[in-house]
Amino acid sequence: MSTLVFRDVRLFDPGAGIDRPHATVIVDGERIESLAAPSTAQGDRIIEGRGRLLIPGLIDLRAHLCEPGHTRREKIETGVRAAAVGGFTTLVAMPTTHPAIDRVEVVELVLARAREAGKTRVLPAGALSVGREGKNLAEMAKLQAAGCVMFTDGDRAVKDSQLLRYALETAGDLGVPIATHAEDQSLSLGGVMHEGLVSTRLGLEGIPGAAEVVGVARDIGLAELTGQRLHLGHVTTAAAAELIRQAKRRGIRVTAEVSPLHLLLTDECCFGYDTAAKIFPPLRPQTDVDAMVLALADGTLDNVVSDHCPQIELEKKVEFDRAAPGAIGLETTLAAVLALVKSGRLTLERAIATLTRGPAQVLGRNDLGRLQEGGHADLVLLDLEHEWTFNRAEVRSRSFNSPFLGRSFPGRAVVTVARGEITHELEA
Repeated sequence: MSTLVFRDVRLFDPGAGIDRPHATVIVDGERIESLAAPSTAQGDRIIEGRGRLLIPGLIDLRAHLCEPGHTRREKIETGVRAAAVGGFTTLVAMPTTHPAIDRVEVVELVLARAREAGKTRVLPAGALSVGREGKNLAEMAKLQAAGCVMFTDGDRAVKDSQLLRYALETAGDLGVPIATHAEDQSLSLGGVMHEGLVSTRLGLEGIPGAAEVVGVARDIGLAELTGQRLHLGHVTTAAAAELIRQAKRRGIRVTAEVSPLHLLLTDECCFGYDTAAKIFPPLRPQTDVDAMVLALADGTLDNVVSDHCPQIELEKKVEFDRAAPGAIGLETTLAAVLALVKSGRLTLERAIATLTRGPAQVLGRNDLGRLQEGGHADLVLLDLEHEWTFNRAEVRSRSFNSPFLGRSFPGRAVVTVARGEITHELEA
């Protein structure tokens, strides 16, 4: 086992209340040996921090890694490579594979591919229903025993309220969360972008924000009925955020997430029929974007997810209404959140917490998303002053579909360490 020494770093872990300048940290093997070592400490590798932030490794609760079944878009190997560049050390892999992660053999395959890919932790999310078809409950106990850490049908809403009720109760017995995509599909069916002024001008079928709001209200009602934990996936509308805010005040066990695209971009990006801006849920108007930032800042929304959804170019270079929705996000999520910090709309403490402690709490994992002696050596050396541009030539994902291509960002992961191994290091 090798020893890493980070010298002269600003230890920063808002979840643990740590903000300590000029620290020296020793990593021995897969564990953090010391957070307060002498500056003269030696090791197999010494990394000079020069006052930059050393934070816990980032956790992503929503990554579509596409393996098995859709490896033209992404593979676990390329997905974790992209994740490391973005500072992620733990990924929850969505069950949007073929076949879906609804049987033990698929869980074992995902975990085996993850081990081959390196030290980045890949945690499978099991399908809530068999084949993600929303008809029959998956064998959740067997899937959890095999390694699944949550249950979800990914980007599909669970139409059957009774099925979702059973899923919540079963997951409660197992001690794992249910994550839903909240949507009333009878309202959104056929839509390809947000329903509003922009969709009208473009002549495209719209998805009303009410489709999400109705879905969120239903799912919160079932969480209240069962008393079980519910995590609401990729929230995008002001009205849905307000429902979540009220539910938390009433003591309902609900958490929620948002993607960076819904924090920075609006539906106006769809002008010109730009299919890079076709994502799901769709980009919303500025009022909703502002509401998402506020909800993230005040704790209504618990965490930010990459919602990494690769698509090959042939699926994007078609007419807007025929294009596949989705965007890659693992390499830009941290930078997008730091852009909100630079603009003064989010504190640095809150920004880092939404990518570390927040998702760890959703998973119920006290061993992740924190800096602690004896804990996992999942670390990111973060340079807040590093200005960079997200260029196609630097993309490490297997796909290139992103409305952020060509955009400049403040702040970047300089070094990523997953379970004691350097998985990314920015060239000087």
